Amino acid sequence: KRLLNIPMSGSLKNQSLNQIKKEQRIHELQFDIPLSHSGNPISSKDIANAFTKNPCSRFGEDYSKQILDLNINSKGFLTGSIDLVFADNEDHSKARWWVVDWKSNWIGEEIEQISSCGPHHYHDQSMHEQMVLHHYPLQAHLYLVALHRLLSWRQQNYSIHRHLGGYVYMFLRGIPGEDLLKKNLNKNPIPGIIIEEAPTERILEINDLLEKGSL
Repeated sequence: KRLLNIPMSGSLKNQSLNQIKKEQRIHELQFDIPLSHSGNPISSKDIANAFTKNPCSRFGEDYSKQILDLNINSKGFLTGSIDLVFADNEDHSKARWWVVDWKSNWIGEEIEQISSCGPHHYHDQSMHEQMVLHHYPLQAHLYLVALHRLLSWRQQNYSIHRHLGGYVYMFLRGIPGEDLLKKNLNKNPIPGIIIEEAPTERILEINDLLEKGSL
C-alpha cells in the first residue's frame, strides 16, 4: 500500500504507481543485447568513459572511477529483466518512459544490540552510497539502453530526448507511511526513492559501445 500510493516526486511530481494503468506498463521486461558482435570486447575503461558524458547528471565522473575497478572485458550477450517499465502519460505519443527497480537493501543501525531500520535512514546520501557500492547506476544505465532500443523499434516518431524518461529506484524498507509523509513532504526529499532523468548522451554512448565494441 505504501509503495503504490507514494508520490514519486522529482520529474514525476505527484504521480504514484497506482495511477499507472495496465496499458501504460510492462512488468518484468526481459531483454537480450548482443555485445560487440562486430568489434573488440568491451572494457571497464570504455564504460567508465561513457559515464563522463552529461557531466551535470548524477553518477558521473566520480562514479566512473568506480567502474574501472570492475575489470570488465566482455563479449557475447547481456541478459536482464527490468522490474517495471511504465509510461507517465496515457497518450503514448506524449509520454516519457521510465524504468523502476525495487531494492530491499537494509540501511539502519545497531543500538545496544537492537536493530533499527526505518524511513529516516533512507535519506538521499545513504541511498546514494548504496547505489554506488552495488553499482546500481551501471545497472540503471544498461536498463535505459534496453528501453531505448525497445522504444526505437516500437514508438512512432521516437526521440530519445522526448520519450526516454529515466530511472526510479525504490528502496522498499525506506518507503514512509502516509502520516510520516505528510510531516516531511515539504521539508525533505521523500525517503526511499532515487529518481533521475535519463542522461541521454551517456545512454547513446553506451548503446553505441555495446553494438560496436571497444574502438
